Amino acid sequence: MSSAKERSFISAIGARPDVRMFFIFGQDESAVADIASQMTALLVGSERVDIDSDRIRNDPALLADEASALSLFGDKRHIRLNFRREEGLAAVENLLALEGDANPVIATAGNLTKASKLRKLLEAHPRAMAFICYLPEESDAAAAVMAYAATAGLKIDRPLAARIARYTGQDRKLAQAEIEKLALYYDASPQRPATAEVPIFEALSAETGEENVNGLVHVVMCGDLRGTGRELIAARELGVDAIRIIRAMQRRVTMLAAMRTKLDNGANPGAVVKATRSIFWKDADNYAQQLGRWPSARLAGLNAHLLEVEAKLMQVRDGLGVTILEEELVRIARAAARRG
Repeated sequence: MSSAKERSFISAIGARPDVRMFFIFGQDESAVADIASQMTALLVGSERVDIDSDRIRNDPALLADEASALSLFGDKRHIRLNFRREEGLAAVENLLALEGDANPVIATAGNLTKASKLRKLLEAHPRAMAFICYLPEESDAAAAVMAYAATAGLKIDRPLAARIARYTGQDRKLAQAEIEKLALYYDASPQRPATAEVPIFEALSAETGEENVNGLVHVVMCGDLRGTGRELIAARELGVDAIRIIRAMQRRVTMLAAMRTKLDNGANPGAVVKATRSIFWKDADNYAQQLGRWPSARLAGLNAHLLEVEAKLMQVRDGLGVTILEEELVRIARAAARRG
């Protein structure tokens, strides 16, 4: 489920010892995480050291020290660095200035604008490689599902592939999990190919729909307070990650903002919804309702607020993060309900 450019970037982890930091970032957090995991998997027998940006912000020498250090038993090692916010620039500069051999750093971050100092540094520096993960179009996501299915020995037609992409919110790891479930059910392999059918996918996906947060996003943005309560309880019981939910909200707001721009220019709401290929026909009414409740100015304000919420969630303990998330989503649902 990857492009030639992505595969080339991943393989560089074993072919470019001159690169100090391999940096993966962008809107598609599932792709970011997947690429980082694939690169780590290629470093067989390498000790993994995890660091987050809070630590290198407070200790600018730490990253370079870890990259220079030997493993406890003299084995190879690598560093996984997660940027919670755009911070630790001095630490990154110290890393890139290292001479001689060094342990590779695989770093991940969320979406960074072109004005980001961190992004500018890592995209331009000869001792760094950067890869940006854009949110895929539905056609691309469906094609990726079909390609991954083929490697598992499954034949999937495009309508079913598009359905799997929509069901998983175009999250590549969740889509792969759905394919793997289907392959296990059919006992499929490249040597024993099988054709996947919609009823089987529906039966299997109904058992593990916990990671699909689209239902929660729908009820919040539509101002359905009772529905929001039910979905939040379900999400809490199933342990769905708060950051994952808030980023799903951000993607929805971005999508609605693009659609609202067309409406502001005189387009018909129904036509705009119908023309948006990533919207499943069963969800069309939900999107039309959300467009009516959220004009462009309010979407811009909500987008800014969601970024603040994400930053807050990254700074608190997991248990407190769930409480903050629930409070914020109820506030947003109430705002949508008042507008309706």
